[in-house]
Amino acid sequence: MSLLTFFQQLSSDSSEERILLLFDLTATQPSPESKFHGGSEYAKQIFFSSVEKGYRDFVCVYDKNKELDEKIKKACQENHIEMIEVDSDSALVSLVNSNRFSTFYSALPYHLYDIDTSNVQFIMTVHGLREIECSYDPVQWHYRKGMMSKLKLLIKRALFRNKEWNTYYDRFGRLLNKKNIKIITVSEHSKYSMLCFYPNLEKESIYVSPAPCPFGKEEPKLANEYAHISQYSRQFFLLVSANRWMKNNYRAIKALDDFYRKNPDCELKTVVLGKKDPHPGIENIEKFIFIDYVDYDSLDWFYKNAFAFIYPSLNEGYGYPPLQAMHYGTPVIAAAVSSIPEVCKDNVVYFNPVNINEIENRISQLYHNKELYHRLSLSGKKNAMDVSNLQTAKWDKLLDIIFNSNAH
Repeated sequence: MSLLTFFQQLSSDSSEERILLLFDLTATQPSPESKFHGGSEYAKQIFFSSVEKGYRDFVCVYDKNKELDEKIKKACQENHIEMIEVDSDSALVSLVNSNRFSTFYSALPYHLYDIDTSNVQFIMTVHGLREIECSYDPVQWHYRKGMMSKLKLLIKRALFRNKEWNTYYDRFGRLLNKKNIKIITVSEHSKYSMLCFYPNLEKESIYVSPAPCPFGKEEPKLANEYAHISQYSRQFFLLVSANRWMKNNYRAIKALDDFYRKNPDCELKTVVLGKKDPHPGIENIEKFIFIDYVDYDSLDWFYKNAFAFIYPSLNEGYGYPPLQAMHYGTPVIAAAVSSIPEVCKDNVVYFNPVNINEIENRISQLYHNKELYHRLSLSGKKNAMDVSNLQTAKWDKLLDIIFNSNAH
């Protein structure tokens, strides 16, 4: 249904009691930064679980200009869930404030800081405060292509650094201090980050429920276009989301390059997902395989068949990838920042993500210490199972908060 058709029908529906929830499917769609991202996966998990649990009395809204998962479309059609398309944030805001809905839920609400919530309850999942926790890192330089882009970054940092941080701080404040809202978050780290930056919030008003990690199939299959990689099964380090500076793969690649130089007999490759073109200056370029974003089944194959997974992220509200690797018994080394230690506990080897020498140290430890490797493989797999059980235990409560908010 188009937004125009919706408003044409609105007058006939205005006499009905507003009990409908509007579900934000724009959160499941690609972002300007990445086709696949954790927030999108979270939103999809919420949607599909809602349908599976028998929730039907809600309406979905999506951006007609962006790709929408065909499985979502099919689920809506099969379960007679109304879908409304919009073409802008302003159209979405108008829909929310149309007086048809009593509740609006968004799993990615960050662009909705100016929405009026005086006539609707706004339930939101806030994964973290990345833009103010980690607004800049020098590694960004290595993700800029061309001198003009790098020059713009230098000017931005020199003249507008505080302005950018203050802008995000103000936007988060306007979002989190609205009336008629309920905040869901995915980690204790994110909860207390909100309380730290915005002390006027009440900690009882923020509900923590671990993100529903999309664990892969037991036997994932590699797409035909990547079939040649199968020869390296269990013989490669894995990096993902390599096009995003926040994931910090540049430093991990430099650490691996140093490791290869000092261990010339090492036969392990490094598979880098999410980036087609290598960073310049890699000495042992023959050791690296750069691949653009892959389909979900292939991604799971990489998680399962890696020798080890390296996760150098600079900031996470939760962080799916380490758990997705642990699910298959793949050992993990990871950055000791934000929510990662909370999620992974003592089942990974940690490093300082801005210290290339320390990243190399941990890679070397895992490569040479077979006892450590075996222990992490077993304990990581158990940790993934424990997290899955916790998610299941809290899942019904989470959906109840979203769909039965008026009862609370």
